[in-house]
Amino acid sequence: METSIARLEAGPQDKLTRRVRDAAEWALQDHQDVSPIDILTEARLLAPVNVEAWKKGRLGVLEEMIQGSPKKISRVFELFRGWALEKGLQPVERRYLRYTRDGSVDLQFSWSGDPEVERMMRTHYVSPDLSERKQRQITEKVNKVEPPAVFILVRDSACSECGIELARGSLLNMEADRPLCLACAKMDDLEYLSRGDAALTRRATRYSGRMAVVLRFSRSRKRHERQGILVEKTALQKAEELI
Repeated sequence: METSIARLEAGPQDKLTRRVRDAAEWALQDHQDVSPIDILTEARLLAPVNVEAWKKGRLGVLEEMIQGSPKKISRVFELFRGWALEKGLQPVERRYLRYTRDGSVDLQFSWSGDPEVERMMRTHYVSPDLSERKQRQITEKVNKVEPPAVFILVRDSACSECGIELARGSLLNMEADRPLCLACAKMDDLEYLSRGDAALTRRATRYSGRMAVVLRFSRSRKRHERQGILVEKTALQKAEELI
């Protein structure tokens, strides 16, 4: 009887251990770089869609979207670090950045902003067999700041900051779910380049220090589709000169 009770009590812990280790093994095999976000998403404790919303500034912190009690999450990270130690993996601290109109900022994981918590969430574990070139590529990918999105309005709106009315077909930027006109978003100096010329788009993107992706919502497909980009005027002129 005691043995049966012990097995029942150990069951949930064993299941969690398997979930964490399976998630870690998958990430290591897939890209040889394992992060806390990998563990949480693969263990089904954090939805990938929420990670994307956080990266784009629609969520203040990632902590609020993690499923499970503080005790359970603490156990997850304890199991993760134990697994990494067994594998002889090397800890590497990464940065997670997001674009804002005033420049790039570090994304925040927790409401408290505790330096130890933030450091733990930024710490990846990498294979010691990973080449320096591959490590640089991974670091650049993690640290990469995604260009902001600008939307072509399908209905009239208004800027939440200056109050200017924005007619259908105008461009606006969303900052933490707040609509901004291009002037308030500090993008009114950028030039619109519509899709269609892939070579020109590549050159303009290469020469432009700032850019944004222009999207429009398709009612038929129920999704936002890329329409072009915004780039610096000088970059577009230089790209056109090379045609």
